[in-house]
Parts: sequence; structure tokens; C-alpha cells
Amino acid sequence: MKEKIKNLFDKERIGYTAGIFVLIIAIVLFISFETLGLETDKKTQTFHVDKLFDISKGLVGQGVIETKEVNINAKVPGRVIKIYVEEGQKVKAGDPLFEISSEELKAKKAQAEAAVVQAEAALKAAKEQYTQAEAGVKASNGLVEQAKAGVTAAKGKMNEAKAGVKAAEKQEEAATAIKEKADKGAREQEIAQAQVAYNIMKASYDRIVLLEEKGAVSKQKLEEVKAQLDVAEQTLSMAKEGARVEDKKAATATSQQAQAGVEASKTRVEQAEAGERAAEAQLTQAIAGVQSSNALLYQAKAGVEAKEGLVAQAKGALAEVEAYLDEVIIKAPMDGTVTAVHSEEGELVSTGTQMGVVSNLQGAWAEINVKETDLGKIVEHQKVSVKVPAYPDKTFTGEVVTINESPSFAVKRATNDNGDFDIVSFGVKVKLDNDEGILRPGMSAFIQFVNN
Repeated sequence: MKEKIKNLFDKERIGYTAGIFVLIIAIVLFISFETLGLETDKKTQTFHVDKLFDISKGLVGQGVIETKEVNINAKVPGRVIKIYVEEGQKVKAGDPLFEISSEELKAKKAQAEAAVVQAEAALKAAKEQYTQAEAGVKASNGLVEQAKAGVTAAKGKMNEAKAGVKAAEKQEEAATAIKEKADKGAREQEIAQAQVAYNIMKASYDRIVLLEEKGAVSKQKLEEVKAQLDVAEQTLSMAKEGARVEDKKAATATSQQAQAGVEASKTRVEQAEAGERAAEAQLTQAIAGVQSSNALLYQAKAGVEAKEGLVAQAKGALAEVEAYLDEVIIKAPMDGTVTAVHSEEGELVSTGTQMGVVSNLQGAWAEINVKETDLGKIVEHQKVSVKVPAYPDKTFTGEVVTINESPSFAVKRATNDNGDFDIVSFGVKVKLDNDEGILRPGMSAFIQFVNN
């Protein structure tokens, strides 16, 4: 029984102590609100501006503190293996914040590197084929030039053979004339003519001998002229001596020899024609070879371009993997303060997962809307005083940086200021001095534009 009474007494004492503690907290909060000029009811809490500022020193407005914030998101999926920072920690641009596992990416990098090596090897082989194809084209062009030279030489032989036919035919004509004269005998005028013909042929022969010694004419040409000289000499001899039996036989033999020479010359023409046709066939074949080599060269060039594309594609894939690997350690995008950490070590994150927030608290600002009727009291670079509920005993400073050129919205005010017309408001941006970094985004800011 005594134990039960003691327990009851202990419970009543604990309840009494808790009640006193709650009462003390309520009193402290009430005193704080009174100090700040709060009026409390069941729905709202408001500040009395005249308790915050001396309103005679300048216009007062209210805004919300903002800072430059950058959400830190995961670019690659994986498991968080390291968190380098904690909330409230100051960082510099480039400082590591989070690290995500990269084993899968490392494997993909190895695959990409192997693909690059393979593509480069294929490109090297394609370039070697292209070099060989270029050599083939060069060789084919050389064969074409060689074949053209052969055609030219064959045509030269053809012309020479045709000239030989004409010379042989002339020899045949002369030999036939000698034979006819031998058969019929000669007259004085014929002897004179034969003498003139011999003299002319002798002079031609002497001239051809000199030219042949200098290499200006061929030996064949010399032999042709020599044969003509022999014919002229025989003609003159027969004209002088008359046709003897042996002369007639000689004339006949000479005529037959001349006929054989014509036939031989015609045979050389046929051979020259065959040589020319063969040379032209070789030229046609060489030109076809050039076309084939050019086709192979074009094919090899296309192969090189295709392999270059594969190399570029493989290197692009490797660069992409390396870029992702650079993202496994997530770094601070700017100088600032880590205002939120949403991830835990060991947690799986996907692409785009928000892992934290970095804020530039030193660059805090607030934007308030000022009625156009009060806009004339504000100028750019005007100094301001700032109060925030979080630090009621501290006054911050700032400066007006911009005044919007266009109004933000209209406010209906049926007062003597404007009758029944709407009044518009303009946004005014105020840069706040937050060197201590205690002003945070989302805080209410009460700003007084100090009169100049």
C-alpha cells in the first residue's frame, strides 16, 4: 500500500513539474512575441512596423530572402559510396560533395577502349589497302604510257613498211624497164637517158652514203638507193653494149628480184599492221587496267572513310564514358554553403536524383513590391536597413540594385490617392549584406529604404 501511494505521489510530482515547464515556455514565447511587436490570434501572426523601424526615416516593405541555389543532381546512376560534406559546410567551386560507385562505368570504359583499338586497327588496314590501290593506279598509268609508246612505234614501222613497198615498186618498175630494154635493145637517145639517170642515181647514192654515216637515214634506205643505182648502171651498160643473152638473163633476174622485194615489202606492211593492232590492243587493255585500279582506289578510299567513321564513333563512345566517369565524383558548382544533403552513404540513386543543395548565402537578396505611389521614394544604390524575425535584435544592411521597368501587378485601392482607379506595383530588388551567412533563403525580411 505504501508503495502504491509513493508511486502515485511520484506521478503527481512529475505532472506538476511538466506543467510548470510548459508554463515557463509559454511565458518566454509571449515575452518574445511582445518584444517583436507580435499580435497573436488563432490564425495569423503579424509585426507592427512602428516597433521595428522609425517609419519617419523611410519607406518600409516586406519581402522574402532569396539566394542563388544550385540543386546537386546525380548524372549517373549507382550507389553512394562517399559523402564529403555535411549541411552548413562551406565549399569552394570544384570541391567534392558526393561519390557514386563507378565499377560498371569502368567496365564500359574498358569495352570502349577495346572498341577504339579495334577500329584503329581496321583503319590502319584500310589505309594500307588504299596505299596499295594508289600504287596499282600508278603502275596502270605507267602501262598505259608504255602501250601508247608501243602504238607510236608500231605506226612508225607501218609508215616505214609502206614506204618500203613504194620503193620496191619503183625498183620493180625500173627492173621491168631494164628487162624490156634488154629484150628490145637500146637507141642513142636511150643511152643518153640512161646516162643521165645513172648520174642522178649516183649523186643520190653518194649523198645517202654521207647521211647514213651520220645516222640521218636508215641502212635500209641506203640499200634501196644502192639497188636503184645498180639498176641505173645496168641500164646504162645495156644501153651502151646492147642486150646480150647474159644481160637479158640479168635483167630478168633483177626484175624477178624487184618483184620479190615488192612482195617482201608488202609482207612487212602486213607484219607492221599486225604489230600496230597488237599495240592498240595492249593500250586498250592498259586503259581498262587503269579503270579497274581507279575503281579499287575508290573502294579503298570509301573503306578508309568508313573506318575513320567507326574510329570517331568508338572514340565518341569512349569520351562519353569518360565524361560519365568524371561525374561519379560530384563537385561543387560554385563557392557557397551546403544547405541541404538528401542522400546517405550506401543509398542507390538514379539519374537526376537530387542529392543536395549548394547556396551562395553571401549573395542573398530580397525582392519586394512597391506601389507606384511610393516608387519616387526609392532610387538605385539606395541604402536599406533590414530586420528578420530570426534575429530580432540584429539590424542588417543592404542596397537597392534594380527597380523593374515594368509593373508587377495592380492593387485595387479605393482611396483619395487614386479615386476608383487601380494602382500598379513595381518589383524592387535589394542586395543584402550577409557576410556572416546567417540569412537563409525563405526568411521573411522587413526592409526600410533609408531616406537620403
